[in-house]
Amino acid sequence: MRKLLLSTTALIAAGAINVANADVSITGDYTFSYQDYDTGLTVNDLSGDRFRNTGHIKFSFSNKTDSGLDIGMKTVLHFDGDQNADADQNIMDEHALYISGGFGKLQLGSDDGIGDQLTRSASDLIGKDALNSGETNAFHTGTTANYAGNTGGNLRDDNADLPGDDIDDEANITYTLPTMGGLTAGVSFRDGGTGTDQNDDKTEFAAKYAMSAGDTNITLHYGNLTFDKSGTTTTVDRDASSMGIDVSNGPIRAVYAAAQVDTTTANVETEIEDFGVQYKVNDGLTLAAVQTEVTENTGGETLDVTSVSATYTIASGLTAYLTYHDYDYDNGDSAATDDDGAATMLSIKATF
Repeated sequence: MRKLLLSTTALIAAGAINVANADVSITGDYTFSYQDYDTGLTVNDLSGDRFRNTGHIKFSFSNKTDSGLDIGMKTVLHFDGDQNADADQNIMDEHALYISGGFGKLQLGSDDGIGDQLTRSASDLIGKDALNSGETNAFHTGTTANYAGNTGGNLRDDNADLPGDDIDDEANITYTLPTMGGLTAGVSFRDGGTGTDQNDDKTEFAAKYAMSAGDTNITLHYGNLTFDKSGTTTTVDRDASSMGIDVSNGPIRAVYAAAQVDTTTANVETEIEDFGVQYKVNDGLTLAAVQTEVTENTGGETLDVTSVSATYTIASGLTAYLTYHDYDYDNGDSAATDDDGAATMLSIKATF
């Protein structure tokens, strides 16, 4: 990714902005996708194809103080649209202040919590258009919808990084300890705020441990979320946990992860397991395959997804992604509808 780095002197000379002793980085990406959905449902408008575009512009500022502290801030503008102009969205996606030094790192603002930062899912091997990318809407989205248009189920998530109500770009405080050997660990806290949600707090703990054996690199990942719902009408707390192992050797990388999350006032749990393998054929082409199984432990609701992908570097800063998902959903005792379908995504992404 290319960066535009502007010194204080250059900024003043350009007459653009005056940021004392700060480095400024401006980066961006834009993705155009063709997506095709073929569901097993008879509901109108669920099957078919569409175009979609997404992008980000990231502004980063950094400064090193005389006392040795590194201070930075980040703002990310996110835009998302499809063939329907009315559905276009332009939002400020992430923004936070970062302070780091010998004590570790402190993050203050609306950015990913420590669970998102340190836990692992096999879907990470696919990257663009993976189940956890936020750009595949044919599957479970973290609400009562299990995939596009099918509601009434209890499944909470479709990948085994820290699932459910994890801290995702919400105003929070995150502290990461200094790295000790191969260990990285931290904690995040989101306050529920005022009014009826004043006690609706979230706390995350996460850690990863990196080690190597010869040419093999191994990382172990763990995350835990406590979602205190005592301040709302939903009196049952929502807790989640995730464990994973990531192993790589030469061109081959494999990930196995397992997670569970409480979902409803009936104390139903969703259990998620995913396993994937990635193979780097050469500098331009990478292949991946992931198997995901989601199970609701009391009502027998299940979602099985097989995903395969190819990532091809067309040129520096220009990448093509081809991803195919085949899924089989069984509604168990829920009010949703059985569904056996597929989704295909072809994306072109440019980074700047």
